[in-house]
Amino acid sequence: MRISTFAVLTLALGLGACTRAPSTGGHDRTSPSVAAAGGGAGGVAPQATSPVSGPLAVRPAPASSGPAHAAASADEHTIGLGQVFANLVVYPVTSRSQVDVGPLITLDDALAKGVAEVREVEGGGSVNTLVIDNKGTVPIFVLAGTIVKGGNQDRQIGQDFIIEGKQKSPVDAFCVEHGRWNGQRNGQATAGRFGASDVLATSKIRAAGQYKKSQGEVWSKVSEANSANKQRPASDTFLASVDDATLAKQRSELGAKIEASLASVNPQQELVGIAFAIDGDVKGVRWFAHHDVFQMVRKKLVAGIALDAITAKAEAEAQGRAASTKPAPSPAAVDQFVKNVEAAAVTERRDTAAGNVNEYSESAAAYGSKTMLKGASSKPGASPKKPVSSDFLSK
Repeated sequence: MRISTFAVLTLALGLGACTRAPSTGGHDRTSPSVAAAGGGAGGVAPQATSPVSGPLAVRPAPASSGPAHAAASADEHTIGLGQVFANLVVYPVTSRSQVDVGPLITLDDALAKGVAEVREVEGGGSVNTLVIDNKGTVPIFVLAGTIVKGGNQDRQIGQDFIIEGKQKSPVDAFCVEHGRWNGQRNGQATAGRFGASDVLATSKIRAAGQYKKSQGEVWSKVSEANSANKQRPASDTFLASVDDATLAKQRSELGAKIEASLASVNPQQELVGIAFAIDGDVKGVRWFAHHDVFQMVRKKLVAGIALDAITAKAEAEAQGRAASTKPAPSPAAVDQFVKNVEAAAVTERRDTAAGNVNEYSESAAAYGSKTMLKGASSKPGASPKKPVSSDFLSK
């Protein structure tokens, strides 16, 4: 691992765009300069001694062990300096080496345009399997942790999937609504169909499904999150925490702060992912093959991270725990979190029924997965081994 010199600028006030940007291909660009609010990290008091007013206050990352610089790995992904938002720290991930994987569309956009359908398996449905029908010509990229609502019960998608045009594929799913198994949702008939939520499942709920593959633990984590967020729906659906107006407002406000920090990355074309820590512990890192792919899913990722932080704060308060006194992890610590997973052997290589292959590995502290195209969607000349998505999630 090499540690690069890092320039500190004033935090930009504008919000980052969430639309897909023009393709930049795989060309190298100048080194990024990521801004930090209020000056550099050096000399800033630890979080425990720097109280903030309200859950959305922003300040530079407090003093932490390790160099206060951006950390760059051999694969050209650089973890920028973190920005602190109360119990949350977010870090931009940039890369000067990118691969254009060709056209993709999100599940949300495909559903909105009427070119996709998510439905129960024929014959009454199956808790841990759904069907996604891509009626269009552009491959659909579905993130693990995507929440779909409707059908016989609300679910989260259990793997990253890339569904080719004109393809119908079964996908792994985990129930996030323990108390319902029927075709009525909020008094409306679902006809076995689903819509998509604009928020990912929290890291604990996602890990229980995507990596542990434990339906029982998914239900347990959903109940814990709902209880902490003071939501008591009859069916115990996680959508109660997602759709609550007060929580949605908090999530929107925190999401805007996160977007402002991401908007300070210069040049924006090098921004390919995001990492985050909660209560002083690294929780997740996710990056993509190209800036354009990150832009497609950026809003959903940010919303999920915001809900994660809000829920963690609520859980601590519900359990009577004091706020964490741990300093924010340094970029080098975040990089090491990733490197420990990447150094581990691949434990499973799963050829999905869709257009991708997923590889899994894990360290003592985290899970990892890489999503690679089988080849049909890849641009001519692009490396088929370049992951479309690389995900690292705390245990």
